[in-house]
Amino acid sequence: MVAIMVAITIIGFVVLDLVVQSLKSKKVKEEQQVRLDFSDFRVPVSTFFYPGHTWVNILSNGEVRVGLDDFARKVIGDIEGVGFPEQGKALKQGEKAFTVKAGNKTLTFLSPVDGEVTTINKLVLANPAEVVKSAYNSGWILAVKPTNLSANLKVMKIAEDAVEWLKAEIRRFREFALGENLHYIKDELQYEVGRTSQDGGCLTEGMLSRMDEKAVQYFEEEFLGKPR
Repeated sequence: MVAIMVAITIIGFVVLDLVVQSLKSKKVKEEQQVRLDFSDFRVPVSTFFYPGHTWVNILSNGEVRVGLDDFARKVIGDIEGVGFPEQGKALKQGEKAFTVKAGNKTLTFLSPVDGEVTTINKLVLANPAEVVKSAYNSGWILAVKPTNLSANLKVMKIAEDAVEWLKAEIRRFREFALGENLHYIKDELQYEVGRTSQDGGCLTEGMLSRMDEKAVQYFEEEFLGKPR
């Protein structure tokens, strides 16, 4: 009987130790995650921002460079691959331009401009992590010869307008990502905001990787889709 009690006691201590170690490990992982607020996001003053979270820089030769913005990059986290359009392909504003692969998820980004693809970024083709390293510089995705730039720019944001727009996007994403109750009604995602507020709650880099397929689909439709 004594031996049984000793064995039970030992097993209890082992289980308790495993629980404690698991909690410690979880806490370390949480502390290692990058917490995001507005100050973590870059908004270059000379860059135009399309509502689908792509950006446009006008080059001296009249072409434009296109990439995904810092918000999309941080929400996605590690990028494992980019699906480029073919050189010479005609793009239309609000239609598919390129894709980004992160883990088992592939996200579609819409073109911010009408025009013809002239160049793809071979540095990103060889090393997709360059987008993470330098989203607005060496991490650009493709170059386009625009055909309707003046009209295209009317739906974009720049400078102070871009800053205010991004703040609103961060608040909107916080409410979506930190909402406690995600559920679906008639195949359409609805969300209830739990312990969030307009200025409260913390975001962490790469949050999209921890969302399920339907939540990712909702993110793609609401944040990367055509402006309404």
